[in-house]
Amino acid sequence: MIKAILFDKDGTLLEFSDIWVDSIIKFLRGKNLCEDAKRKLFKKIGIKENNEVEENSILSSETVEDLALIFAEFMEESPKEIYEELDDFFLVFLKENKKFIRPTCDLKILFENLKRRGIIIGLFTSDNFRQAKYSMEYLNLDSFIDFYAAADLYEKKPNPESLEIFKEKYLLRDEEIIIVGDSKVDMIFGKDTVKLGVLCGTGSREMLLKYTENISEDPRGVLKFL
Repeated sequence: MIKAILFDKDGTLLEFSDIWVDSIIKFLRGKNLCEDAKRKLFKKIGIKENNEVEENSILSSETVEDLALIFAEFMEESPKEIYEELDDFFLVFLKENKKFIRPTCDLKILFENLKRRGIIIGLFTSDNFRQAKYSMEYLNLDSFIDFYAAADLYEKKPNPESLEIFKEKYLLRDEEIIIVGDSKVDMIFGKDTVKLGVLCGTGSREMLLKYTENISEDPRGVLKFL
């Protein structure tokens, strides 16, 4: 019996919009980088020449800390300094461009449905907590979220630290949990949980099928398990 569902954020609950590429472009305008260096940096983090984001890339599925490590290869600043600057910058940019915080489906109806069934809802993201919580608050969804697992609160996915804490808090077993996501990292996180791959993010059907036979257009696919 399913008792809890853990959702990835970007590409699963929220559209993986241009906001992240645009924010990095704006951030780099304030840095002394030549065009060749920018191209190399973009390639390393997974931004294609047409500004689309590669599946399973650093930008699509890793953390702000991971981005900072790559940025530091091209800048005369430490990863720690860049991380702190990026974390603040992304939050400000998100607030200034909140119109791009768009759900992949009617999440309010979905979450209301899940709560009526007594389902515990967790948000497990490679983003930092402030950005994740602001996005949910902006969409009036924060009240539905029982547990936030962000990259600055716990070890990043696929490390199971946050999952184990979640299970202990709500007295759950792996087989009682569905993990929903659009990336390889999401699919290998929590090996004995039920997995649902969604096609509304950066991950392709071909890639997701390597990890689960459960594929859905968007997170509403969880309803078939209940």
